[in-house]
Amino acid sequence: MIPRHPSGFSFIFLGVIIAGFESLEELEYLISIHIPGLFIPSWMGEDPRVFRIIRESNYGGIVCTDNEGGYASWVVKGYPSPSDVGRMLDDADNYAKVYQIYRQMARRLRNLGINMNLAPVVDLYHPDNHVIGGKGRAYSGNPDRVIVAAELFRRAHSMEGVEVVFKHFAGQGRSVGDPHRKKSIYPYGWEEFNEDLRPFSYFISSGARYIMASHVSIPLIDGEFPASLSRKILGELLRGRLGFRGKVITDDIRMSAVEEEFGFEDAVRLSLEAGADYILISREITLVERALRLVQNL
Repeated sequence: MIPRHPSGFSFIFLGVIIAGFESLEELEYLISIHIPGLFIPSWMGEDPRVFRIIRESNYGGIVCTDNEGGYASWVVKGYPSPSDVGRMLDDADNYAKVYQIYRQMARRLRNLGINMNLAPVVDLYHPDNHVIGGKGRAYSGNPDRVIVAAELFRRAHSMEGVEVVFKHFAGQGRSVGDPHRKKSIYPYGWEEFNEDLRPFSYFISSGARYIMASHVSIPLIDGEFPASLSRKILGELLRGRLGFRGKVITDDIRMSAVEEEFGFEDAVRLSLEAGADYILISREITLVERALRLVQNL
């Protein structure tokens, strides 16, 4: 049985964790300790009791999920994938249609109590990448097309009061290796990298409030740490060169690309020291508690 109120937790220190859960009991526990963010994972996204519990608790924090359309749609389904949307935008007459599709998606999320969508993906398509391109999660290999599609996504969600999170900084579309399972590396040079940065740069300059940091290693900039743990990437590049003033959310810190190489506690610590504002932990309540204790002692 999970205790309702673990001893030793001071709520003032809970402002950096967004936590997923594997049962309704865990959800109720996270709400009871005033966790600042709840992540609705795929394995809980179709249970209506989840949203009833959140609504009846008057929970006031972040309630987020992945709902990109297509493959990565953990809560509301039946919407075209980013790759399908990219093809739709070959015809300018479809711009209004895409906007309405995304507005309906956002409205359904908001009606369930979700106030943040961990999307859109603004990574560029590359045929050799199986995590993004291979699953239909990229709009296009053309940065301008990506910008148009993601702008429609942002405007539609904004009209429904749902925050968006641009991902996966600093570009996962060309990376080699799946960070869920192993180290993922960006093997290209500055010409390609600057092209991958274009969508992020556009949205930062137009007021992006949230960006998700990937676990991709970019030896071009940092030969030691992946983006999510790198001061050079989150600090010097994202905050410095690109001028981002919003909040950085890590991709799931439980992915093998960081957890196995650096260990869980060090990955959390390094992310925060690099400049992350929120650590996403998709599952395992004991790890959430370990992260909370670590943050208390930083």
